[in-house]
Amino acid sequence: MAIYPEWVTSDGGQAEHDTPADHGADSAADAGETAPEAVADTAEPPVAPIAIVDAPVPPPSGWNDPLTGTDGPHYWDRLIISESARVRRYKRPTTVVFVEIAGLTRLGQLWGADVAERTLISAARTLSQSIRTSDHIARVEPIRFAILLTETAEIAAINFIERARASCERDLRVASEVVGVAFGWASPPATNWDLADAVALAQKRLEVELKTL
Repeated sequence: MAIYPEWVTSDGGQAEHDTPADHGADSAADAGETAPEAVADTAEPPVAPIAIVDAPVPPPSGWNDPLTGTDGPHYWDRLIISESARVRRYKRPTTVVFVEIAGLTRLGQLWGADVAERTLISAARTLSQSIRTSDHIARVEPIRFAILLTETAEIAAINFIERARASCERDLRVASEVVGVAFGWASPPATNWDLADAVALAQKRLEVELKTL
């Protein structure tokens, strides 16, 4: 919703013009002749609508996300810590996936926040149905999900991503002209098995894909 501020005085009323006490009829006529120019010189420029930059959905918080039924950012942070220790110790394959529902803000501007919210919930349901019971999904930002694919190398993860992408695009086809789904994924390198490196690379790949939508 665009917001148009109105200019008012500090006491809530409109500003009054100062008029000298000895201002006569002749000077009033002169003022009447020059009024258009004065207005042109002192008029405020048009106020542009304030752009909406935040997603039209509440941000996630806590251990779970009641809006989408997924885990929350606190759970994700704890999961990454515990999974990092497991991967480093046992050197087992794991892949981190980030999914962003791009264009959701624009969708909210066009059709309303309720439509944007339902679209996010639909995407969360589709992604949740695409993963295994041993995997994890959390909403970590207003329009971004994080997925941990346990015991999954990058090759197998790419197959999952293509299936999930096709499912999301099918379910979101009504809003396909506005909304797109972007993925970023990575596994920890075999040189150090550091899951933090996988998180950083997955985020970078997600940003690259977002630019193509």
